[in-house]
Amino acid sequence: MKAIKNLLWKCVSILSIFALMMPAPAVAKPLDADSARSKIVKRGVGAWVCVEERSGILLIGRIASINTDGFGLQLENYPEVTPVSYADVTRLRFGLSGKGIGIIVGAGVAVAVISAVVMHHEFEANKAQLPSTPTMPPFP
Repeated sequence: MKAIKNLLWKCVSILSIFALMMPAPAVAKPLDADSARSKIVKRGVGAWVCVEERSGILLIGRIASINTDGFGLQLENYPEVTPVSYADVTRLRFGLSGKGIGIIVGAGVAVAVISAVVMHHEFEANKAQLPSTPTMPPFP
């Protein structure tokens, strides 16, 4: 029985390694100009954004200006504003939202509380028991 269990664990671990090494499928459709413009306007000037253009170039920086046909991006360590057209944008990434950060913090606090409760329970359950003192016989 242990041999079968060990074999299954090895197979599952090898399959998970290969699943992690596979490239992610490109299921995201490219943005059109109107949806890219609405997302940029929603975030506003000063927000950090990662823009993937149709040519394959990735630009990371702050939104410096918003126009009707494009927006200006101030790249990190580059003082001049780079113009980006909405028609050239295929993908936008903005990072974690407030909700995502809240979930991560909540999960960390939950793990800490659960581990503290389990450790306290195990400490109390496995506490060394002192032997009881023997009773003395009464004097005659």
